[in-house]
Amino acid sequence: MSSTLRVRLALWHALALSVILAVFAALIYGVVRDQLIRHHDANLIDTARAVERTLSLEADCETLTDFQRAQLERLGPLVLVHEVGGERRVFFRSEDKRGLNALIDSKPDSAAITDARFETMGMPALPVRVYSEPYRSRRGRAGLIQIAQGLGDVPLLLSSLRWAFLLMSPLAVVLAALGGYGLAKRALAPVAEVTRLAQEIEAGSLNRRLPLPRSQDEIGSLVTTLNQMIARLEAAFEAMRRFTADASHELRGPLTTMRGAIDVVLAQPREAADYRETLLSVGQDVDRLRSITADLLVLARADAGRIPIESAPVRLDTVASEIAESIGGALASGSVQVAVEAATPVLVSGDERWLRQLVFNLVHNAVKFSGPSAQGKQKALVRVNVIAEAGRGLLSISDNGPGIPADKISHVFERFYRADSARTPGEQEGSGLGLSIAAWIASAHHGEIRAENRVEGGCRFIVSLPLASA
Repeated sequence: MSSTLRVRLALWHALALSVILAVFAALIYGVVRDQLIRHHDANLIDTARAVERTLSLEADCETLTDFQRAQLERLGPLVLVHEVGGERRVFFRSEDKRGLNALIDSKPDSAAITDARFETMGMPALPVRVYSEPYRSRRGRAGLIQIAQGLGDVPLLLSSLRWAFLLMSPLAVVLAALGGYGLAKRALAPVAEVTRLAQEIEAGSLNRRLPLPRSQDEIGSLVTTLNQMIARLEAAFEAMRRFTADASHELRGPLTTMRGAIDVVLAQPREAADYRETLLSVGQDVDRLRSITADLLVLARADAGRIPIESAPVRLDTVASEIAESIGGALASGSVQVAVEAATPVLVSGDERWLRQLVFNLVHNAVKFSGPSAQGKQKALVRVNVIAEAGRGLLSISDNGPGIPADKISHVFERFYRADSARTPGEQEGSGLGLSIAAWIASAHHGEIRAENRVEGGCRFIVSLPLASA
């Protein structure tokens, strides 16, 4: 492809130069030809003045004296016409061995000539310049002076100029094409090198980068862009590997537990209660697998852009209250209390289904990481606060658990990421996908989500969403 581009650049260079040379040659040839021909016009005008002076020696030009004829013969090829009985007739024709007067006689009727004019006649190889000028004798007889003069070496000079253009122009075009090809080859050499190195970079060597050229030109910008793209691909491949490994690990755990429970039960005959207990355990693992699979499907469809997001006014305060009431009711006999604070209605623009999922995931996460271990015998408290501020709807979910280590707080929205050791002393159930789904929902609604540790202890998740227009 680079070679094709070189050839195209060379051809375009040659074509552009051909057009320029053709226009330039035509202009130069026209100007030189016009100047060479007009170089004789002054002599023709001087000759016409001499003819007028000679004719003025007599009152009328009907007949010429021998002196007048002798004077006119010295002036060169010329034809004199005057009116006789209302018609124009030739009354003098100089001797002309070259036949220039014949060109004058071959002109159409000269009666239409009423002002001085120049004309070029004859063959292209032997052009003749003819000057025609009306005059009147002292008695008022109308006449016409026509003088012819050969252009001499002008045809030879013009022919030489044409041959020079015809020979030099193709040579210049060929040299320009070769030069353009060489210039394009030199200019595109870094592109060929970048192409070769880029072809060597595969999925297993995405840590490699293309060398930057010395000159920071368009090629340097291209290399920088390619390196940035390779870096993004490396990050995407690494995320995919980590996601695949984490997904395999999460799915393998319940499957291993189920297989082990089934093998133990089938190892020997047991009571019906034992079978029932085993089936209940297997059912819990199936529910966990189904939850993980559903979350993975949501994220996969979200990554592919196949989840439509509606845009309609949604009461964020109402959604938060209903989710808190639902989770709080399920925890009525537990050790966690969910409290909602919403002083005024907050109307945001979005899809209510997914906004409910967002609030549920965050509240459920806060409840999961709060417990008696943080508050002793008292119930742990999860606060849900909804306010409108600066054209945004703010949703804040706070817990009073142990918080998140500073070096891990930036990773909490990554898929399958869990900081269990920091958040709870015991193992908590969950796939590590809830916060990832919450982050996607916030982004799909043109919002933002962040996590921070509270000064008084615990963690706070803050979601900012655009308010719905009135």
